[in-house]
Amino acid sequence: MTICEVTIESIGDLAREVQALSSSSQKWLFRGQADARWPLAPSVQRGYSAQQERFLTNEFRVRARSRYFSCPVSNDYPGWLALMQHYGLPTRLLDWTYSPLIAAFFAVHPDYIADAPAERDACIWALDARSLNESQGFEPLIFPLDASSYEPLIVPAFKNRKELNTVGVAMAIEHDPRIQLQQGAFSIHSSRTPINAMDGADRWLRKFIITGGDIMKLFQELTLLGIRKYTLFPDLSALTSELRTIHPPHDDPY
Repeated sequence: MTICEVTIESIGDLAREVQALSSSSQKWLFRGQADARWPLAPSVQRGYSAQQERFLTNEFRVRARSRYFSCPVSNDYPGWLALMQHYGLPTRLLDWTYSPLIAAFFAVHPDYIADAPAERDACIWALDARSLNESQGFEPLIFPLDASSYEPLIVPAFKNRKELNTVGVAMAIEHDPRIQLQQGAFSIHSSRTPINAMDGADRWLRKFIITGGDIMKLFQELTLLGIRKYTLFPDLSALTSELRTIHPPHDDPY
């Protein structure tokens, strides 16, 4: 069956769609993407081999301790994977959030469109995490990333182990203020099939399309509602980036 798609033109439209979802007992997570055509696949599965993935994770572990003084212990693979994801290393984790507004922010903010074509639609995905977990042989619950049931999904990122070829959804461990502010969660991808291409995806996915002509409108609405980069990324570089976006130069200096 085809995944349900709905076009939204405003934050009000998004609120109505989310309200319709929340009438059920399902647990929905959200993800914003700057290009509606992008699949739901993690960064390490976009051109990297399994061997390259293990090279990335293990070299990061070897070299990180001299640069970061709160590294996980050696065998805390979920902790290492979360740290790698946090600092932008390609991993088998895909970011989600409990907040549809935060998902919308990542779909429309100008800082996140660098890899997207100029003419495009953006989108917000809604994921019924419990249904996906149940379909993959896990309990219909969302456990923390370091739960023992997720270990077979995570360890092959570091060691040459057999893959389960499944996907699980986990709560993020709040080791950093950014995780808390962004209300984060992860999908863990042992399978190389994107979530939206899996059998039964129509049962646990919804897709809200933001047409190209409405992207800036939604960005402005989010700004008015206080969903801004410096509120989600509590550091000075985010503050600088946000101020430059809100206040672009108006005069030609030459």
